[in-house]
Amino acid sequence: MAQAANAHMMTHREVWSFLRPVTAILLCAVCVCMGGLAPPASAQQAAQIKFGGQFPPTFEYVYRHYALDGGFLGKQGLRAEFVGFSAGLTGIQALASGSVDFACEGVGSFLSAIQAGADLKIVFVPNANNSYVIVTRAGIDKPDNLVGKKWAVTQVGAISHSYAVLWLRQHNMKENAVDWIPIGGEAARARALLAGQVDATLLNVGELLRIEGQAGIKRMAYLRDTLPPLPNSACATTGKIARERADVVQRFVNGNLEAIRAARTPAGKQQYLAAAKKYDDHGYTDKQYEELYDFYIASPKNPLSLDPNGGMYPDVLQENMRIMVAAGSLKGVLPLERIWEPKFVLQYLADNGWYDIATGKGGYYLKDLLK
Repeated sequence: MAQAANAHMMTHREVWSFLRPVTAILLCAVCVCMGGLAPPASAQQAAQIKFGGQFPPTFEYVYRHYALDGGFLGKQGLRAEFVGFSAGLTGIQALASGSVDFACEGVGSFLSAIQAGADLKIVFVPNANNSYVIVTRAGIDKPDNLVGKKWAVTQVGAISHSYAVLWLRQHNMKENAVDWIPIGGEAARARALLAGQVDATLLNVGELLRIEGQAGIKRMAYLRDTLPPLPNSACATTGKIARERADVVQRFVNGNLEAIRAARTPAGKQQYLAAAKKYDDHGYTDKQYEELYDFYIASPKNPLSLDPNGGMYPDVLQENMRIMVAAGSLKGVLPLERIWEPKFVLQYLADNGWYDIATGKGGYYLKDLLK
């Protein structure tokens, strides 16, 4: 029995002496494989991307350059290159053709392209509300004075027209109460107003500042005071990139939202203004730059003009589509899943919490609201 027991014990020793090096090899192999599957963020290979948008930028679009020059995209492991376009349609065409990986342009332009069959997905909406001002000749004191007057628009059906129609309706006026004059972009409309060729138009604050000091021009009203939030600009990628390079899309969204949040800090304000002066060649004075910053970023009255929470609000986009349908620029309301991919903004909020405009701080979660 003792011999049998010893023989049995020897067998276990022999098996263990055999298994020990094999087990060590297997453990090493597992560690290598796990390391390959989940490398630390700092060890991730940098990804090269191109993203495009309007150039030169208006003030609320400068965040794109701040995200790049301020190193926010670089910290996400992105070697990014900005490509400027003079027309929004050009940027969308470049995205659809693969010339750029991301494009930032008006929400309406993306919706029209998607309805026409383009495989595009909105991934965040940095400018989640319009910043338009109703600007008129000085002699027009109230909305009723606009009846029969000439109102300049880019073209009938464009945002400058459809948003103006909404504003008129809020003041119990019909669309045909004014004479719509197709003129072109904001600069052309501002010149026409200065020259007395038209009586009213929609302008952003930046364009208004260039002409406001001249005689005969008046701020009538802000659209934000009477209309619900209407998104101005969105950033999108292709459906293929959203599916196959989701990690890159996430890093792009993260970098931009980090820049937008940083712009609200004292140091970030100075860096944002420096980027605006570098890329915006409109020749504003320092006082005008301060006014632009206060309006688009610092003012609690318009927190969504440069949204630190990503702007993926279903009701806002749904309302925008209804407006476009009513204006005839969209055939019908599109399903949200066809238009956007919100998971990237949701992941950012899950990791970083919501930003509260009132406190000027991020990191707020549902548990904080419940308290």
